[in-house]
This record gives sequence, C-alpha cells and structure tokens, in this order.
Amino acid sequence: MLSDYCVMPTDKTRRGFLTVAGAGAASALAGCSGGPSSGQTESDQTDAGGDGGDGGDGSSDTDETTDSVSNTLQMMATGSIQTLDPINAKGSGAGYDQYGRSLMEFTNGLYPPEAALAEDYEMSEDGLTYTFTLKQGVTFHDGQELTADDIVYSYRRLAGSENSRNRDDIIGQTMTIEHEKDASRTTPEDEATLGDYVPGSLAVEAVDDYTFEMTLASPFEYTLFQIAGGAFAVLPEGSVGDIQGYDGEYAYNEFFSTENGGPTYAGLGPFQVDSWTKGSEIQLTAFDDYYGEGPELDGITYTVVGSGNTRVSRFKNGNADVLEEMPTASFNPDNVSIEETNGNRSIGTYTFDDGTEVNYGEIPSLSTEYLVFNTLEVPLPVRRAFAYALNQHEIAQNVYKGNAKAGYHLTPPAPYPTFDADMAGEESYDRHAEEGYQSNTDFGADGYPYGYGETLLDEARAVMEEADYGDDNRYSITATTISGNSAYQSVFTRLQSKLRSAYIDMSIEEAEFGTIISRAINGDMEVFALGDGMEYPGPQNFLRFLHGQNPSTQFTRWGAEGSYATEEYRQIARDAWDTKYAADDATQESRNEAFQTVEEMNWASVQELPTVHTTSQRFWYDYVDMEMYGVMENQTFDTVTKGQ
Repeated sequence: MLSDYCVMPTDKTRRGFLTVAGAGAASALAGCSGGPSSGQTESDQTDAGGDGGDGGDGSSDTDETTDSVSNTLQMMATGSIQTLDPINAKGSGAGYDQYGRSLMEFTNGLYPPEAALAEDYEMSEDGLTYTFTLKQGVTFHDGQELTADDIVYSYRRLAGSENSRNRDDIIGQTMTIEHEKDASRTTPEDEATLGDYVPGSLAVEAVDDYTFEMTLASPFEYTLFQIAGGAFAVLPEGSVGDIQGYDGEYAYNEFFSTENGGPTYAGLGPFQVDSWTKGSEIQLTAFDDYYGEGPELDGITYTVVGSGNTRVSRFKNGNADVLEEMPTASFNPDNVSIEETNGNRSIGTYTFDDGTEVNYGEIPSLSTEYLVFNTLEVPLPVRRAFAYALNQHEIAQNVYKGNAKAGYHLTPPAPYPTFDADMAGEESYDRHAEEGYQSNTDFGADGYPYGYGETLLDEARAVMEEADYGDDNRYSITATTISGNSAYQSVFTRLQSKLRSAYIDMSIEEAEFGTIISRAINGDMEVFALGDGMEYPGPQNFLRFLHGQNPSTQFTRWGAEGSYATEEYRQIARDAWDTKYAADDATQESRNEAFQTVEEMNWASVQELPTVHTTSQRFWYDYVDMEMYGVMENQTFDTVTKGQ
C-alpha cells in the first residue's frame, strides 16, 4: 500500500499494490517489493534483486570501527534491496533518491515539490495538459544526454510494462494520464483492472528534445507531487525492451541486476551504482557529471542490517554514520533534548546510556501503521474481534513510548478531510474518531465503534459467540511480522493474550520485509503488520485502495469472489467514491464526504486496522553535515559532507 517512497531504508512502503503483477507494490504502496511480477519467473525475480539472503544482519556487533577519514557515507537498510527498477520498487529501494531522478523533487523532503529535471512547466487553463521544459546538458550515468524521449519511454514503462507494480500512480483512480482502454484485456473477476491499458496509447509526447508534454484524463491537484515520486524516475530511452515499440539495449536483468556483469543501470542522480551484492549491500559512487550541486561525498554504502538491535550497535560502534529510526524497545524519550523547532521538524541531541551524544531529529510522518487482513481467509467476526481487543492509545504510549499518535483512520491526522475552513485536519480526525463528527453512515455515527482508547474484550467475545465460536470451537490464525521490528512484534504479542479470551488462538511468525510483500501479493498470509507512507498529502493517496473497486489486486482482497465481504458496506463505499469523489461535478466538500465514508466503511469491514501514526527519527554524528528531512522524507545527499 505500498509507494514510493523507496527513499530511505525503512519498513514502510508507499501505496500501490496493482494489476496482474501484484503490487503493493507495492505506496505505494501510494507505495513494496518482492515476489515475481507478471512475466517473470521466481528465478528471474531473484536475479532482479530478490532477497538473496536469509534476512540476517549482514554484520556483527563486533565489527571494527570504520575509518573516520573516509569520505564514503555509511548507511544501513533494514531489509534486502529488492530491485533497481523504479517501476518495480516498493519500499525496498534503499538510497533510491541518491541515484534516481524525476521531473520534480521534494528538496530535503519538504513540499511543495520543486523542479528537478525540469527547468520550468506550464499547466493549461483546464488543468489537464502539463508542458515541461527540461534542463539542458543533463547526462545519465552512461554519458547519454537527457531528452524528452527518455521521459516518454519511462512513463510508458510505468503504465504498460509487465514489470510495473505502480501502474495505479499513472493510469489509476487519482492522477490518470489519458489513455485508451481495451476491455478484452481484463479478467472477468477484476471488473476494470489496469490491465485494460492499450500499449502506446498514453498521452505523453516529446514536443522537441527538451519539451515534454502530458495530458490528464481529469484535473488532479497533486499531479506535481505524484510525478516527484520514485516510480517516475527517468531512464535512458530503450534501456530495456519490456514495452511495445522498444527492442531494449540490455536484457532486463543485465540492466537492473547482475546478469552479464550488470547492473548496467544508468540514472540521473548525484551518485551512480558501483556494485550490488544482493541481500547484503549496495555501493554508490559520486557521479562527477551530475547536473546539480555536488556531490561532496565520494560515495554512499548501504549495508543491509535486519536486526534493529544490531543497527543500534553498529551505529554506536562507529560502523554507520547515520541511524534512520531506532527500535522502539531501545529508544528512551528521556534521552532526547530538543533544541530547535523548524516548522514541524524538531532537532536536538540524543544521549545514549553510555554517555555518547549524537544529533537527533524527528518529525510527525505522513504515515500509518496498520494490520492487514486477507479477507479471503479471515471472517468479519474475527476481524472485528481484533479491533475490539486492540487499544491504540495503549500501543502508542507503551509500545511506541509516546512517540506516535493513536491511529483510528488510514488517513494520517494532518491531511485528514475537514468540513470547516477554520478546523485543522488533526482536530477533524480526533473529533470524528471520538464522537462521529460529520459522520456519513450509521456505523460511524458515534465515532470509532471498537472502543476509543480502550479494550472491549466482552464485545470481542460477543461478536465471536454470535458467529458460533466458543471454547469448543476456537479460531486459529497466524500473524506475520517483519523480522527485527520490535514494535510490530509487541503489538501482536499484546493482542495474542487478549484474543485468547475471545476464542482466537494466534501464532506469530517473522519474515523479511521483501518476503512479506511477496506473500501479500500471492495472498498466502492471514494477517500481517505494515507501515505506509504517503506520496502526496491527500486522503485519496490511501483511500483509493479501500473502496473495493479492484479487489483482486489489493492485499485485503475485500470484495473478491469468495472473500468475507459485506456487499452493503462495499456498495456504500463504491457509491461514495463514484458519486462524491470521481464525479465530474465533484467539489472539495463532496470529496471530503467520500473520504470519510470510505474510512467509516473500513471501520465496518475491518479490512485494515490502524494502530498508530509514527514520528520519524534520524540520529547522526557531528562529523556528518546533513539536515533533518521534511515530512515527505525524501532527501538527496548531494550536499552532505563528512568530516573527521
């Protein structure tokens, strides 16, 4: 739900589980990765950057300290780096912003987006046609100069390649570039999947070498945000031949992986891919012909370190220069000293128990942590019992140590829809969860129906008993959590004992992040924990996946044939989306009504059960000169320096 988004190495994805290939890869997963996409064999996917390892740490706690005079930045990724292909990546592209570039960018993670490859742009009066003037003299890592034809090729791959897991970002339900559809290309159970795209029909054009034009099917206010995402990164025209009209200079795995001495990948970022040891490490080196400022570093190394405790140890021992996020079990909020607040970013220091002091930054993220239910496997009474047993406030306070906000909606607080011009999104969020403010359905009239800030085990038992479960007829379920994620593990462990009293026996297993996404695509898990970050600050970024239009392409499968879905709830959500959000005469007020209706129908159906909205963190040493990123979290290290 998974993405973009493939920015920093975290366990989050940016929404986007789509099409035949699967998805969740993805944001995005608005944002995920793993699992073979359509047209690839399992072995092909492994060569394209699959796990390649056992999800281990990739190091030991006793590694010797790195040489402080090295001008290579030492970073860590939490899971195997799945792929270099921007259209195939979701949540697994450690360091992607360092070697990839899109037309627009979120400079230091701040929005609105700014021009990157574009020099300037114009939008037609009807909000449909965008014309971009490209910067001249921009070169790919292989020496070719960027032209508009490269962007046409890259966007066509995103829309039509069998390797794309992010089609929804370009021909889906939100930002949709005009294109032709052929209903005969869809499968009967998918209603109107993105597989109906006619190859070559995307309304993108190279007007001349340095002018690119694209036309939308309908206006979309977050267009510039969307195309700033990693899925829209530009590659040299004809690099691979996985779409109609291009033979491909290289084989897919030769360009993106290690076949025949690869990767021969050529991007536009300040750093180029030097070497890639699948499942272990990716090394980037400075690209001297980068069009922008810098780079000041000689390179960046991302080492895969699956264990949170090992990441902390490596950082404290000097074997990593930066720590992105600390395991909740290790974090002590009393050790934080905030010295400066810049907008919603807080910067200061963090002191480890041994007295080591490092720089510290935090920012409320545009993300949601949640449990995903496979509705083909898990009946509604069981899903509701989970909701009654979960106390989001207790999770935020005790698991996340107060460094997160209790989650009751999939949409994070800041961009939550409002119905009063003077009301901030967070206030609207809280009032709807607490009291049913501006509720559109009976199910949400009194606010969150499973207990706001409390556990309701009597209700959990009652809903199970009504479905004929009891001591003599218990329900067994397996929960899957990301290896090394102590927060997700703790959430399931706390639920485990509570659910036992509601006739549910839950076992807990761990798997590497990429493996979880692969299994989610294949639909072979019952419930798993995931985090999702927004590609743009609009509720539709997440909610486009919750109204049941294309159930067979979603992790939840809600509404797919044979799923445990209530058609009444699905129809309410579908009607709200089609008549209030997607209608030609839709207004912001009607869209907000649709958003809230979809949130309430997710309460009714418990497809995805929110837990918290997290605060993003960064820890770094004084000898690294970098800024704390903004809310979009994307950040390029072109001007970062590393001293002694």
